Amino acid sequence: MAGRVIAIDGPAASGKSTVARSVASAVGFLFVSSGHFYRALAWGTVVEGIPDEKLNDWVTESPLTVEDKENTISLLLDGKDATPHLSDPEVAAKVSQIATFPCMRDFVNSRLHALAEERDLVMEGRDIGSVVFPATPWKFYLDASPEERARRRARQGDEDPIAERDRLDSTRVTAPLVIPEGSIVIDTTHLSLEQVVDAVIARLGNIEPLNP
Repeated sequence: MAGRVIAIDGPAASGKSTVARSVASAVGFLFVSSGHFYRALAWGTVVEGIPDEKLNDWVTESPLTVEDKENTISLLLDGKDATPHLSDPEVAAKVSQIATFPCMRDFVNSRLHALAEERDLVMEGRDIGSVVFPATPWKFYLDASPEERARRRARQGDEDPIAERDRLDSTRVTAPLVIPEGSIVIDTTHLSLEQVVDAVIARLGNIEPLNP
C-alpha cells in the first residue's frame, strides 16, 4: 500500500526541517528531507571530483543508498554515511548548482517516490508540494523574513548565503521554488517551533500512520 505524504516546502532557513521532523515524530510518520539527498549527492561529487559534464553518467550509477532509521533515514554513499558532511562548506557551495541539473532532480524524485510507496512520510524541501507530490492533500509552505532566515542560518553555522540561495532556487529552470497551489502558508518569523508545529498538526485532522 502506498503511503501518505505531508509536504512542507519553503525557502532556506524557514524552519522546514525542524518543523517537519517534529511533525513526523508527533504523527508517527517517517521524516525525509529532499535537500539531504541533494547535499549527499553534492558531497559525493566533491569527494570524487565529478565534473558537470559527467554528472548524468555518475548519478545513473550512483552508489547512494537509503537506510531506514526509526523515524528518519540515513543516506549512504559507497557505504559511508553522508550525514556528517551535509553542512560542509564545500557542500553548501555546491548544492544549489547540483539541484539545477534535471538528471539530479529525476534521480532524487525517483528515490522519494520509492520511499512513499513503502511509508507514510513528512517530507520537506522546495518542490515537494509543487512537483514531487502535487496531489497530496497536506501541503504547507513555511516562510520567514530574509533577516530572520539569515540569523537562523548564522546560528546553524552554515555558510550558505540566504540571498544568493533564494535567487538560485527561485530562478532555476527545473522545478523553481514556488508556493504550491493549494498549500497553507505559515509565516514563521515571530512564531516558536511549538506554535508552528501546532499550526500544522491542527490542519491535519485525525491522521494516524497506516503503515509504520
